[in-house]
Amino acid sequence: MLLSGAGGFLDAFTWLGHGGVFANAQSGNVVLLGVSLATAHWSQGLRHIPPIVAFLAGVFTEHLLRTHEARRGRHRSALFSLGVEIVLLLIVAMLPRDFPDLPIVLGIAFVAALQNSGFTKVEGMAYNSVMTTGNLRRTAETFFAGLTTPKNPDAPRQALIFASICLSFAVGAGCGAFATVRLGNAAVLVSAAALILAFWLCRRLPDLTDPTPG
Repeated sequence: MLLSGAGGFLDAFTWLGHGGVFANAQSGNVVLLGVSLATAHWSQGLRHIPPIVAFLAGVFTEHLLRTHEARRGRHRSALFSLGVEIVLLLIVAMLPRDFPDLPIVLGIAFVAALQNSGFTKVEGMAYNSVMTTGNLRRTAETFFAGLTTPKNPDAPRQALIFASICLSFAVGAGCGAFATVRLGNAAVLVSAAALILAFWLCRRLPDLTDPTPG
């Protein structure tokens, strides 16, 4: 829930404060890119390409980290990636309001991809920590699995888990919008605080990180 809330927060932060693009929701960037190009808004469309590229680079980097650690018999790349994200957000918080948008968007998209690739499961179930469409689908699937025959006795709890994650994303987006218009770049301190708490929980409860590479 902390990771998802931070994801929603950062999407609102970059959308409202840094050029009308998403840091995490690359589906939104792809849609807006296509719409802008189809309507001949070239400059507007091109703004959505850099975060997509940065996100892909982040996924690739996390894959390299996990592969390297698997060869050494260690699986702590998710925590390392989370630490990198926290450091970057603390740096962004210190930047002035007139700092160029592009470096901020690229940095946040990159670390969002690290987080997305590093944290892939909740209680053994696949989920997405920075986007919500797949989590909404799992909410509906598990909810109806608890109603149909034969009923899945674990389905109600699973539905509650995914619904809580989706709600956290929405609340994070709302908080991000509220804080960004008032605090500017310093607003990301709220997201950083949530991630620091998540980092602390992962250090205390190692099972929160996914131990399987890939």
